[in-house]
Amino acid sequence: MTKMAVMLIGVDERGEEVVGGAQTETQIARVRELECALANEDGVLTWGDFDSPEEPRTLFRAIARDRERRIDHGICMADRPPFAVVTAWGGRAVRLEYYEGHDALSLVYDIRAPELQGKILPGYMETDPHAYDPAAFLEGVLGIPKEVSEPLLKRAHEEEKRIRGAALDR
Repeated sequence: MTKMAVMLIGVDERGEEVVGGAQTETQIARVRELECALANEDGVLTWGDFDSPEEPRTLFRAIARDRERRIDHGICMADRPPFAVVTAWGGRAVRLEYYEGHDALSLVYDIRAPELQGKILPGYMETDPHAYDPAAFLEGVLGIPKEVSEPLLKRAHEEEKRIRGAALDR
């Protein structure tokens, strides 16, 4: 009987704590041992589409880079820590879920093998248990009213996106 396995990239086996760069690299290597059975509208995908050393914005490289900065170097990061969930069946990766976000993680990509496309499947994480409302936090801790902090936070997030976009274009 073929057994289904859920493999996590960037978080521990319980999905509760982020892990460092070395453990993330080990998780990526373990996933790459599977046959990549994932596809999109352009056709069959390979692990190189998710993990290319020449392209640091591929999903697995983005997670590994985040963990190196966030955990290994202790750099404070504004976004929540992204992670991936790979579902394996019979030695094949049949689903890849990628979660990222600023104040709360959410499912960004749900890439599947052709036989699972169009099927209703539950996500690994329906809501981020560690999500937060920064305006509520500032109001509760510092007494800054939401009507004051929300516009400032919105402008700060827009500026951060602009700066990131400019850095990626270089």
